Amino acid sequence: MKKIFTVLFVVLTLGLFAGQANLTAAGSGGDCNAFAVGSIPDLSSLSISFTCAADATVYFGACDSGSVPNDDLFNITYNGQVVAFNQYSGNNEFLSIGSAQVSTGSHSATLNSLSTTPFPPATYTYAISSDRAEVEDRLFDILVCGEDVQPDSSSCAYGPRNVPVFTQDTAPSDGTLQFRIMLGNEDSREVSGLMMEWDIVTGQQLNNEMVPDLSSPRYARLWWQPADSSDWYMLTSQYWHDGKTAASEYGIECAAGAQPSYHTSFASAVPESAVCFDLLNGCN
Repeated sequence: MKKIFTVLFVVLTLGLFAGQANLTAAGSGGDCNAFAVGSIPDLSSLSISFTCAADATVYFGACDSGSVPNDDLFNITYNGQVVAFNQYSGNNEFLSIGSAQVSTGSHSATLNSLSTTPFPPATYTYAISSDRAEVEDRLFDILVCGEDVQPDSSSCAYGPRNVPVFTQDTAPSDGTLQFRIMLGNEDSREVSGLMMEWDIVTGQQLNNEMVPDLSSPRYARLWWQPADSSDWYMLTSQYWHDGKTAASEYGIECAAGAQPSYHTSFASAVPESAVCFDLLNGCN
């Protein structure tokens, strides 16, 4: 079993910012630092260079820093994995600050614009550092991500959730199991965030395998790929210990004391081609 990366979340009240600038490094206590404010065309990408003086756990974050609320969505990828993204819920902007293990030397991450709006370009702020607090400090700067940036006082301020995974039957063959969270209105499994991956052997059953520090609110899904196949399947049948209804299916609760668990079975496998990905608008 291997942990791919842990996503930590902070909730930002959406603010307004206009213009482009470089963020100063004053007070920087971390390694591998890269900070900037700017803009790129909608649906384009920007390469971010950073250098580590030593091997480190590096944290990544990005926000919409433009003057138009609820318009620009981004993610940051490093070594092919999504390590940070933003998302909107009502008037709040949720930032998932993720991490990756990075070796000594020069590296490159990629900032990706994920949305089109009537008000281009896509305005961003990104922050990278081996000091997670420094990343959060940069993104909470009222002159960068908005004058109203502060931790949300709603139930989602209670923080990330640990989600235990159970399978009600055993694996029919060797293969790979992935726990992914939905990043919004995406259109494929690959653009969701990979939180955990297990190498499964024939006859293995998951019993309280913990996926730690999942940001909420989020939707989660468990994916299965048999070793002798190139196809992926979604394992369904999640239910909740705290009496949630079917409307909460695949969801990670953010209320105080909420503790979801993901119960599924290999027998419930649904081919990826038959899965609806548009949780926001529904599918036909």
